[in-house]
Amino acid sequence: MLRLKHFLALFALLFLGLSLSQRALASSYSFTELNGGGTIAPVATLSIDDVSGGAQFTLTGSFGWLPSSAFLSQLLFNGPAGTVTAITGNVFNAAPTYGSTTNASYSFTWNATYPTSGAPDSDRFKATDFSSWQILGTGISAASFTTPMMVHIQGLEGNTQGLDSSIKVLTPVPEPSAYLMLLAGLGLLGFVARRRA
Repeated sequence: MLRLKHFLALFALLFLGLSLSQRALASSYSFTELNGGGTIAPVATLSIDDVSGGAQFTLTGSFGWLPSSAFLSQLLFNGPAGTVTAITGNVFNAAPTYGSTTNASYSFTWNATYPTSGAPDSDRFKATDFSSWQILGTGISAASFTTPMMVHIQGLEGNTQGLDSSIKVLTPVPEPSAYLMLLAGLGLLGFVARRRA
C-alpha cells in the first residue's frame, strides 16, 4: 500500500512538472531565425498567457541593435478563431484578422499588421515598443496557439548588418525560463525519490 502511495505521489509530481514545463514552453517565444536561413539576435518576444475566456498576447520589440529606421510591420501566427479585444500599446493598422494566409511558404491563420507610414504622428512599431491584445472564445487558451509564427521587420535601408531592406524572422524558440521550469520539476522529482528511498 505504501509503495502505491509513493508511486501515485511521484506520478502526480511528474505530471505537474511536465504540465508546468509545457505551459512555459507554450507561453513565451523569441524570434531569432531568418526566413532565408541563419539566426540573428532576437527582434521581438511574444508572450501568450491564459486569461478568463481566452488568451492574452504581448508582443515586445527588441531590435534596438538594428538601424533606428527599422520598424515591425506584421505578425503572423497560428491558432483557433476568436474575438480580438483589449488592445493596448501600439495600435494595429488593422486588428488581427483570422483566415488562412501563406507567407514565405508558411501557412498561418492569424495576421496582425502595424502602420508602415512614416508620416508625422504615425504609430510605427519601433525597437522597444509593445502591443497587447486578447483573443477570446470557447476553448481558447495560451496552448491553443502554435508555431510557426513570424514577424516582418522593415526599414533596414543602409544597415550595416548585411541584411536586406526588410527581414522575416520566424521559428520562435522557448525562453530560458521554460528550461528552468522543466529542470526545477525534474529536480523536485529526484529529491522526493531520493528521500523516499
